[in-house]
Amino acid sequence: MKRVTLADLKKASKIAAKALNLAKKLVRPEVSLLEVAEKIEGLIIEEGGKPAFPVNISINDIAAHYTPSIDDKSAFKEGDVVKIDIGVHINGWIIDTAITIDLGDHKGLIKASKEALENALKVIKKGVELWAIGDVIERTIKKYNLNPIYNLSGHQIEQYNLHAGLTIPNFNNKSKIKLEEGLYAIEPFATNGIGYVKDGNPSGILKIMDLKAPRDRIARKIYDYIIKEYKTLPFAKRWLYKIFPKNQVDYAINLMKKLDILYEYPILVEKSGGLVSQHEKTVLISDRVYVFPEED
Repeated sequence: MKRVTLADLKKASKIAAKALNLAKKLVRPEVSLLEVAEKIEGLIIEEGGKPAFPVNISINDIAAHYTPSIDDKSAFKEGDVVKIDIGVHINGWIIDTAITIDLGDHKGLIKASKEALENALKVIKKGVELWAIGDVIERTIKKYNLNPIYNLSGHQIEQYNLHAGLTIPNFNNKSKIKLEEGLYAIEPFATNGIGYVKDGNPSGILKIMDLKAPRDRIARKIYDYIIKEYKTLPFAKRWLYKIFPKNQVDYAINLMKKLDILYEYPILVEKSGGLVSQHEKTVLISDRVYVFPEED
């Protein structure tokens, strides 16, 4: 793994904190999801960063991977549990962070994932075994008579690689694997459901899986743009619609999916329809443990 550039992470962290604060101000009943996503992504770019993935705005039983489409008309409603998951990168070094905003009365649900993250961060250090992190998360969430989401996890991060190497469990999985120096996202999910997610509809969030340029002229043009702008990080279909004609984007994406060049993430939904909360920070383990962003 290339050596992490601390200065890049700190800059990305400051931008991520500003993006989270903007989300807190913007998320209100009757406000458009598309407006919020585009304002957050716009702020990231204005501040000198780049989105490491499309802003995820996952509501109620949707746990992850919802980003509004270019023609999305949906708006927040009273009572919603809104997860805002934001990624910011500088030179490929990523800060991945999330909060849950309560538009109803779900204090226990939201406190469970937030406290689980806080408690997990207390045990994070070089050499800690994975089971110990998951155990803290699971016990904290169950204290609220809720469940962690067992088939979602935190993850190791490398340059331009959002999900690399180790996964960080949200329950005691008995793993004796130890955390080494590196960059990791810790992200507990709490739910009043059974604690598992299933695949839903396609999300409009895509990622290059195979660095193999298609021969087709239109698809090759769009592939080249994706590699130049996003490399192997996730991106939104709606971003491409602002650059290329919609029919060309749809054609190229469908072709590259058939060729296994592109992967489209599914929206992840809690299997029993339970409400879901999420909190997330990024940690760097090196000479000491750094937690990003420092504020949320």
